[in-house]
Amino acid sequence: MQHPQDGQAILTQEVLLHRITTRIRQSLELQEILSTTVAEVRSYLGAHRVKIYQFSPDAHGIVIAESIQDDRLPSLLGLNFPADDIPPSARELYVRARQRSVVNLTSHEIGISSLNCPETGNLLESQDIRYRPVDPCHVEYLTAMGVKSSVVVPIVPEIRETGRHQPPSLGSSAQLWGLLVSHHADPRVVTEEELQFIQAVVDQVSVAIAQSILLKQVREQAQQQALINQVTALLYTSPTVQLQAALEEAVSAFQGASGRLYLLPDSDQISELYTCGEQPRHLEGNRAIEENRLWHQYLFSVINHQPDGTKPWSVEWMRSIYNLKEPPQDFSSDFNGWVINDLYKEPLLRTLAPYFQNTQIRGLMIIPLRYGAEVLGCLTLCRNEVNTEILWAGSHDPDTRQLMARQSFETWQQLKTGQAQPWTEGETKLAQALGERFSNAVKQYRLNQQVQVLNSNLEQQVQTRTQELQQSNTKLHKSTAELQQAFDRQQTLSKIITRIRESLELDMIFRAIATEVRQVLDADRVVVYRFYSETDCQGGETVAEDVLPEFSTTLNVEIADRCNSEGFLRNYRQGMIHVVPDVYKSGCDECYLQMLEQFQVKANLVLPLFRQDHLWGLLCIHQCRESRHWQPSEIEFIVQISQQLGIALQHATLLNQYRDQAQNLSTALDYLKHTQSLLIQSEKMSSLGQLVAGIAHEINNPVNFIYGNLTYMGEYLNNVLELLYLYQEDYPEPPEAIRQQAEATDLDFVVKDLPRLFSSLKVGAERIREIVLSLRNFSRLDQAEVKFVNIHEGIDSTLMILQHRTKASSGRGEIEILKHYGELPLVECFAGQLNQVLMNLIANAIDTIQDQHDRQIASGLAPTPGVITLATQQTNDDWIQISVKDTGCGILDDVKPKIFDPFFTTKPIGSGTGLGLSISYQIIEKHSGKLWCQSQLEEGSEFVIEIPIKQVMPAQTLSKPSTV
Repeated sequence: MQHPQDGQAILTQEVLLHRITTRIRQSLELQEILSTTVAEVRSYLGAHRVKIYQFSPDAHGIVIAESIQDDRLPSLLGLNFPADDIPPSARELYVRARQRSVVNLTSHEIGISSLNCPETGNLLESQDIRYRPVDPCHVEYLTAMGVKSSVVVPIVPEIRETGRHQPPSLGSSAQLWGLLVSHHADPRVVTEEELQFIQAVVDQVSVAIAQSILLKQVREQAQQQALINQVTALLYTSPTVQLQAALEEAVSAFQGASGRLYLLPDSDQISELYTCGEQPRHLEGNRAIEENRLWHQYLFSVINHQPDGTKPWSVEWMRSIYNLKEPPQDFSSDFNGWVINDLYKEPLLRTLAPYFQNTQIRGLMIIPLRYGAEVLGCLTLCRNEVNTEILWAGSHDPDTRQLMARQSFETWQQLKTGQAQPWTEGETKLAQALGERFSNAVKQYRLNQQVQVLNSNLEQQVQTRTQELQQSNTKLHKSTAELQQAFDRQQTLSKIITRIRESLELDMIFRAIATEVRQVLDADRVVVYRFYSETDCQGGETVAEDVLPEFSTTLNVEIADRCNSEGFLRNYRQGMIHVVPDVYKSGCDECYLQMLEQFQVKANLVLPLFRQDHLWGLLCIHQCRESRHWQPSEIEFIVQISQQLGIALQHATLLNQYRDQAQNLSTALDYLKHTQSLLIQSEKMSSLGQLVAGIAHEINNPVNFIYGNLTYMGEYLNNVLELLYLYQEDYPEPPEAIRQQAEATDLDFVVKDLPRLFSSLKVGAERIREIVLSLRNFSRLDQAEVKFVNIHEGIDSTLMILQHRTKASSGRGEIEILKHYGELPLVECFAGQLNQVLMNLIANAIDTIQDQHDRQIASGLAPTPGVITLATQQTNDDWIQISVKDTGCGILDDVKPKIFDPFFTTKPIGSGTGLGLSISYQIIEKHSGKLWCQSQLEEGSEFVIEIPIKQVMPAQTLSKPSTV
C-alpha cells in the first residue's frame, strides 16, 4: 500500500513537470527555458545549487544556467571547466547508457543508474541505483567545491549539430550536449523517485534543446538566403554589374575584415582587382597576390581532371604531395574552395604569409570563379585575428593534462591573443552559393565589355566618314555665308546707331544690342556686364542678356569675379580684347574656369566698355554648345558695337545724374525720418531691458535671502513655541513680573498670530519672486541670439508686467484674461524681440478696451466687460500660431490696410508713435512668419501670429539680427 506522503510527492512531481513542459512549449528562447528548469528543480529538491553544464566543440564545458540557495555555495555561472574534469570514458557512458550518478561524501559512495543498456542501447527495465565506493580523486574534487552530495544526469538530445563534440562510437543521432548537476552543501540521500523526476525533466529539456537547434539552423538558412539575395540584387538587377558593391556586401555577410575579387586576363581584356578593407602587400613587380604561381595553378585545378581521377594542384593534391603521400582520387565534395583557418599554420602558403604580416588577417577562404570550362578568377574573403577571454573555474594549464584534482575553484581569467576564427560548414555552403552567382555575373560583365568595344569601333568609323562629308559641304557654303554675315552685321550696326540716337534709356539700348548681336553672330549668349565700382572693378552684375532657352541665365546672379587678376583689369583699361576660342585650352586659372563652367561657357569674346575714361563694364559673347574660332570680321564688328555703347553711356550718364540727384534727395529725407524713429525706439527698448534686468537682479538677491531664511525662521519659531509650552506646563504659576509682561504683550494672541504672520510672509516672498522672474524673462529684449524658448512663459511674463493695467481703476472695470494654451514645443526665435511683439499686441488690446469703456461712459451707456483671449496652437509639424483677441471697438475697414505702416496711428498726439505694429510686423517677418489682423467694428479685433518652430534664416540674419 502506497504511503500518503509518497502520493503527495508524486502529485508535486507531476505538477512541476507539467509546468516545465508548458514553459517549453510557450517559449522558443532556450536560455529562458534552462533558467526556469534549474530554478524549479532546485526548489523541488531543496538543493543548494542546480546548474546546467554545456559542452563546447573542444570538449571543455561552461555553466550556462544556474540556481543557488542562500549563497550556501558560490555561483559558477559563466565559468568554464576543462575537458579533463570528465574523462572520455565517462562521456561515452553518458551517451551510450544514459548513465546517471549520485554521490554522497558522508558514506563515500557513488550510485550509478543506467537508463539504457551500454551494449545494445535499449531501454533497461530496471533502473535502480547501484552503489560502490567513490574514487578518491572525485572526493577531493567535490570537497574543493564545498559539495557533500551531488546528482549528475546527462542531456543527450536526439539530433546532430555540426561542430558539437561527439564520441566516435556514438550513433548518428545521439550527441552529448551537456549535464544537469545538483549540488548539496550538506549530506543528502537521493531517492530513485527523485532521480526519475530529474530524468523526466532532462528529457523535456532535451526536446527543447533539439527544437532550439533546429530553429537556429532554420534561422541561419533564412539569413544566408537573404544575404544571397542581397548580393544577387547588386549583381543582376542594376543596368551595370556592381562588382565592388557586391564584394563589400559579401564581406559584410561573412562578418569579414576585408575581401578581394580578382578577374583573370583574357585575349581582349586585362586583369582586374576589386578590394575592400585591409589588404596584403603586392608581389614583386606590383603584381596581385593572386598571380603567385601556386595560387594561379590552384585556380585552374577546378577544370583540370586527369584520367586517373586526380586533380593536380587542388588543395587535397598539394597537401598529399607536401606530405609525400599518394594523391587522392575520390572528390565527392562539390565545394572547390580553399578554406584556411590560420594562414600561418598552412604550410602551402609559407611563401605568401610574409605578405600578410603587416595586417591582422588570419583566415582566408578562396572561392574559384568558374563558368563552364573557363576559370574567370577568384573571390577571397579575409578574417582578422581576435583576442579571446575565458573565465575558468580554478587555475589550470589548458595545454597540459591534469594529474590531480584542483584545490580551488576561484575564477581564473585566461587571455589569448592573435587567435584564428575558424570557418563553419554553413559559411562554406554560403561561399559556394555566392561563388556561383559571382561567376555568372563576371561572365556577363566580360561579355558586355566586349560588346561595348565592338560598338565603339563601329561608331568611330561612321563618325569619321560623316565628318569628311560635312567638311566638303561646309566649304561649298562658306563663301556665301560670309557675304551674308557681313551684310547682316552692317544692317545691325545701323539699327543700333539709330536706337542710340532715338533714346537715352540705357536698359532698352542694352537689351536691343544683346538681342541683335546674338542673332547676327549666332552666339548662345550675349551679356552686358557692369562693374559695381569703376575704381576697383571687383565684382558686378548682368544688366542685359539674350540667351538661348537651353542655357542658364546670368541675370539676378551676383558674379564676384575674384579670379580676374590685376593684369586682366589693366589690359581691359588699355582697351584689350579678350579672345578665347576654347576655355579649356586658354590656360585660365582654375577658379576662373569654374566660373565659366557654371554658365556652360565653351568659348567667349570679351570687350571692355568705357564711360568717358573709366572702365564701366564688359560686353561678353558666349558660345556654350562648343568651342568657336572667332573670325577677324566678327571681332571688328563687336569693336564697333562697343564704341557705340560707350557713346550711349556718356549721353545717358548726364541724364541719370540729374534724375538720381532729385530722387536721392527725396529718399534721403524719408529715410532719415524713419531711421531716427527706429533708433529712438531701439534705444528705449535696450535701456528698458537693461533697467528691468538690473531691477530684477537687485531685488532678487535680498528676496532669495529672505525666502531662504524663512524655512529656518519657521523651525526656530516652532522650537521657541514648543519651549514656551513646556515652560507653561512645568511652571503653571509664573512669577508676578512674568505674568504681567505676558498680559501686557497679549501672549496668547501672539502665539496664535505668529504662524499666520509667518505664512503671510512666505506668500509675500513667493509673490515677489514670481514678479522678479517675470521681469527677468521680459528683460531678454536686448538679447539677440536665437534660442529655443517656451512661448507660454513669454506670454505669462508679459501679462505679469501689464497686470496693473488690467485691474479695475479710475471707474474702469477689471479686464478679464482668458488663456487657451495648446501643447507647444520649444520654439526657435529671438526671445526678446518676440516678447516685444507680445507686449505691443497685448498693450494695444488693453488700450482699445479702455478706450471703448471711456466712450461708453461718455455716451451714458453701461460699459461692457473687457475680455482679452490669448490662444496658442500647433497648426502642423513645423508651425505654431499665437492669437491675441480683444472685445474692444474694432478697426475701421479703411484703416486696416494701414495699421502696419510706419508712423501710422489712430491714437491722440502724444499717446503713441505709430511704430508698435510696424516694428512687430518686421520682427515676425524676420522670423519667416506672418502677422495679420481680423476685426469687426464694435465687436473687437484679433491679431494672429504664425511662426515656424525652427528658423531657416540665412546665417547673416541669424548672427546679426537688427534691433528694433
